[in-house]
Amino acid sequence: MENRICSRFEGGNFRYPSGAVPTHSTLIFEIEVPRFYGVKEVSLVLINDRDHQYHRLRMGWKGIDNGRDLYELGIELGEAGLNWYYFQLDSLTEVKYVGINEGDSIISEHEPSSWQLTVYDEKFTTPDWIKGGIFYHIFVDRFARIGKTVVKDDIVFRDDWGGLPTYKPNEEGEVLNNDFFGGNLKGIIGKLDYIHSLGVTCIYLSPIFEAYSNHKYDTGDFTKIDPMFGTLSDFRKLCKEAKRRGIRVIMDGVFNHVGSDSVYFNKNGTYQEIGAYQSKASPYYSWFKFIDYPDKYESWWGIQTLPSVNEEEPTYVEFITGENGITKKWLEEGASGWRLDVVDELPDPFIEKIRQAIKSSQPESLLIGEVWEDASNKIAYGHRKKYLLGKQLDSVMNYPFMNGIIEFVRNGNAEQLDSVVTSILQNYPSSVVHCLMNMLGTHDTQRILTALGGKDLSHAPKEEQADTCMTKKERQDAIQLLKMASLLQMTLPGVPCIYYGDEAGMEGYNDPFNRRCYPWGQEESELVKWYQRLGAIRKKWSVFKDGEYKTIYGKEGIFLFQRTDGKEKIVVGVNRSEEPFRFEVENEYVDLFGVDTVIDQYILEPNKVCFLGIR
Repeated sequence: MENRICSRFEGGNFRYPSGAVPTHSTLIFEIEVPRFYGVKEVSLVLINDRDHQYHRLRMGWKGIDNGRDLYELGIELGEAGLNWYYFQLDSLTEVKYVGINEGDSIISEHEPSSWQLTVYDEKFTTPDWIKGGIFYHIFVDRFARIGKTVVKDDIVFRDDWGGLPTYKPNEEGEVLNNDFFGGNLKGIIGKLDYIHSLGVTCIYLSPIFEAYSNHKYDTGDFTKIDPMFGTLSDFRKLCKEAKRRGIRVIMDGVFNHVGSDSVYFNKNGTYQEIGAYQSKASPYYSWFKFIDYPDKYESWWGIQTLPSVNEEEPTYVEFITGENGITKKWLEEGASGWRLDVVDELPDPFIEKIRQAIKSSQPESLLIGEVWEDASNKIAYGHRKKYLLGKQLDSVMNYPFMNGIIEFVRNGNAEQLDSVVTSILQNYPSSVVHCLMNMLGTHDTQRILTALGGKDLSHAPKEEQADTCMTKKERQDAIQLLKMASLLQMTLPGVPCIYYGDEAGMEGYNDPFNRRCYPWGQEESELVKWYQRLGAIRKKWSVFKDGEYKTIYGKEGIFLFQRTDGKEKIVVGVNRSEEPFRFEVENEYVDLFGVDTVIDQYILEPNKVCFLGIR
């Protein structure tokens, strides 16, 4: 230890405070260098991500401690944005550098990889109501059905609730996604008590606007609820009845593209109004980017039924974000926020205008973005995104946590999970962290039960995915693994998001097999009760709202962490190794899964979990 370059600050990044910091806060950088290195001068090298300018700042010598020279520097950063830093050590004969490699500090003879420093707007706040809560993600057509369904022309209505969704292409080679099982808003209203029993505080709805497909990501009319899902009155009632149970509703905003069969494009001539495809005189013509009018146009990932919208066109921006725009309209009708689909493909000014619009209407409205990677440093289409700096999103979908949990629970890779959690908590503002949407699966991924216990068929033909289910033994084992995964999901920083039916034991590979109907009456009751229990515990403990996080042990198949908020402390552990793991506890903890009091030490057996708390 004496030979290592180190710092007295926790976090391993040689500064205090650790993590993302607000503008105009004071940062202290400190580094301790053993004397035998012969260092004469130490500098902090700070790199501004915006202009890539390097700033070498000489650090002050503060004295000697136990054979080490202590260097320190205090700075204040007034501009929101990303910065990078490393240290330069100058001796009489050579120059060395201290940087980061796979989470650890290293000494290098060349310019090393840098630590990230996120600086966000000091005025940035996020909605308090979602913190400590639970999301429930509903794919509307497949959740619950009540009443008579308005069956539209040119769709396939299924009367076999729970049947296999259509996945084979038609004679033209197209998968139309036009088979409907009849799930609707009234069905959700009828299940609100069940949703409430899970501890849910926010329903995240898949798109509900008028559209041709069952998934509704091909919007036909932003101003109308799809008649197969219900009416405006149904939506208002859903929001009202949900609110009465302490549950809010957020909507899915698909603003990067619309359907070719829409009032705006109207390729099929379905609507009376003249669409952009039909005439250059259409009021919507400027919304789209035609390459060779009318049949060649930009579309989302080349899918011709999803023409891309020009989010820099003033009339479209006004339509979405204006005083009478779509984002405000649906908040006024009862929604409490938006999840932005494919936010990577939205320009910064457009996202900023969406935020301004909804916050001016409802300051406590929530804005979540679909980002699959670390959102703090994401580069999309050659451009560094600014999602978390205070002018755009409140938070994001947390795919990094999801992938880390699955890798740990399935394969025992505690080191990767620890690295992912540490990195996200270092890079994101704390107000963003406490609003993170922590899911284990979505409509875009295979079911979590399948991910944990099924065969890897990610590259297999659809026919094989459709026909493959877990054996009874595989399923039983997967349920036990899901209990471990969901315990982590429910207790790590952020807001857990249950994808409808995961708590009931639904399995299935990728779209459309992950979008099957909720198995009412055939749920895995043991698993439902497990989720209800976790939800009840989460509701009773304030530490889950904004408690600080610390990894206690994260290697060799064991993941153990604590969270504290000054009043409460919880310890959560999962053992995926083959050996018992013994750890000491400094106070008397209550086993939150039992009635026992834990004193001095706890033995976490192989393939078991622990959930301890103290107040």
